[in-house]
Order: sequence, then structure tokens, then C-alpha cells
Amino acid sequence: MFTFDDLKEFARVNILEISRPTRHHFRDRYSHTLRVLKWAERLQVAEGGNLEVIRIASVLHDIGWDENINHAIISRNIAEEYLRMNQYDSKKLPKVLDAIENHNNRESQDHFAIESLIVMDADILDEVGAISIVWDAMATTYEQNASYYSAYERIKHYTEQIKQRKNLLKTETGVRYYCERLGVIDAFLSDLEYELGIQGERI
Repeated sequence: MFTFDDLKEFARVNILEISRPTRHHFRDRYSHTLRVLKWAERLQVAEGGNLEVIRIASVLHDIGWDENINHAIISRNIAEEYLRMNQYDSKKLPKVLDAIENHNNRESQDHFAIESLIVMDADILDEVGAISIVWDAMATTYEQNASYYSAYERIKHYTEQIKQRKNLLKTETGVRYYCERLGVIDAFLSDLEYELGIQGERI
């Protein structure tokens, strides 16, 4: 059997080894995993479900990567091998694997267990809100003519895309958290527009 620290270390090492491509060096996949875990724990308090299943699935949801195969399938297969090797509870195993395999299957109309729905929502809740503001601001530093205005433009642009994803949330609590995070962004953009004095001119 394994401890939860063992599990997190297994995930950290696997994520480090797969070298999943990213355009932004500051986007660390293991840090994302830990934030997804925290979101999942918050959701479970309100939505229920087996906390152990949810925590394990959250930690293992992004441990695999392949250019040609959905990373959720790769992650599921790696997780199954690890969990079986460590004699994980055979009754809980299918729920863990389903949650991993379907964590990015958000547009499906299939019926999923609450554990899977929570991991789906936790994954999409990460990098929305204050953290997405920081992400967009940092991303503009790659641009040749980076400025406060270019950061504002990027945040505003990607916020419109984020808002269109709200219907992908599966739980009531997930929707509530998502709307709260959108409110954070809207308030920030309003303040930034005021401070920059934006009235159509570049600052």
C-alpha cells in the first residue's frame, strides 16, 4: 500500500519525466495538480462523494502525456498500473480510474459518478480568477512591446473565452465557484481600466 505523500511523489516524478509541452515556462503541471486537488477537496465538502477516490484521482489525473493519444487515457493507464501494483482497494479502483479517464470529457452527455464530476470541475476551476490574471500578465512579458495595455488586452481577450466555458461545469458548487472567479476578473478589469484611464487610447 502507499501513503498520500507517496502518491504525490509518484505524480510529481511522472509529470517531470513526461515533459508535457507548454508555451509558458511558468506553467508547472505539478503545481496545477496540487491546485486541482485543493479545488476538488472544496467541491467535495459541498457535493459529497468519496473523498479518498477524489483525492487520488485529482493527484493522478495529469501524470501521462502522448502527442497522439488523449492524455487522460495515458494517465488512467499509468494510474491503474501503480494502484494495482500497490494493492489498492479493488472496489474503489474503478471510480478512481473513471475520474481520471473522464476529467477532460466535459462536453459528454454521459452520466458520471459524482467523483468524476468533481474532478472535472476542479480541473477547469484551476487557472480561472486571480491566477488567470497573473498568467496573462506574465505571458505578455514574452511580447516584444509588452506594456500595461497589452496585459489588459490579453486578460480581456482570454476572459471572454473563459466566460464561454461556464456551461462545462457539472456541479452546482462548481458553477458557483466559477462565477465567483469570473467576478474577480471583471472587478480587476474595471479597476485596471479606471487606473489606466482607458478610453480607446493606448497607455
